[in-house]
Amino acid sequence: MKKLTCKNKEISCNFAKKVSIMFGICTLSAIPVRKEPHHESELVTELLFNDLYEVLEKNGDWLYIKMEYDGYEGWIRSLQHFDIQEDAFKALASSDCYVVNNPIELYDSKILTFGTTVYSKDKCCIEANSFINNTLKLLDVPYRWGGRTVFGIDCSAFVQLCAKTIGIKLPRDASQQVECGEDVYFLTEAQPGDLAFFENEEHKIVHVGIILEGEKIIHASGKVRIDSLDQTGIFNKELGKHTHFLSAIKRIVL
Repeated sequence: MKKLTCKNKEISCNFAKKVSIMFGICTLSAIPVRKEPHHESELVTELLFNDLYEVLEKNGDWLYIKMEYDGYEGWIRSLQHFDIQEDAFKALASSDCYVVNNPIELYDSKILTFGTTVYSKDKCCIEANSFINNTLKLLDVPYRWGGRTVFGIDCSAFVQLCAKTIGIKLPRDASQQVECGEDVYFLTEAQPGDLAFFENEEHKIVHVGIILEGEKIIHASGKVRIDSLDQTGIFNKELGKHTHFLSAIKRIVL
């Protein structure tokens, strides 16, 4: 956004307008959140049913939002916005909630996907399962950049939502998640449920997965899949090579 300075005040010079802070809640099964305010723009994440957010800017029929759960920002269509009052926003944000840990649940004629927040326990069947068991429920879900549902999910959303089902709050991106938890310095010391992070040639964190027993890892790459894990990284037997290179291991389940 191009900006000018006038009498020590910053003013916008395009069509995006600052708005008095508004508050919203996702009333649809999922809402796409995009990098720029147009349909062709990159999907950066998705709102799930009952996700709370603040509205920071408006550009035509697009709203720039900040998600309450992880602070992630992006653009949604104003037609998909549902306005709530600030007191309701704060009450919901601080209330007890439950998280769907089955791939799909039906709730008041809506399809709720894995990781969705539910504020009324008696209206949704929610099982108490372990972290690892919850990860396995998403096997073969297709990979989708920016996706957060069983219809398409990326690697960091997969880890974030699996952690959410057991009450652990993680940031949205792998590069942020690597800052969480306790360091595990050797793969031989890793336990099921530890997070493994992988780097590119510039040593930037670009991928994350969840360690399983037997030198295995579950992660979203093409689809949610289980591959072998060694000191070098993830070995894909179908391709006969390492596809991701190990950088760090973190323990979030203590």
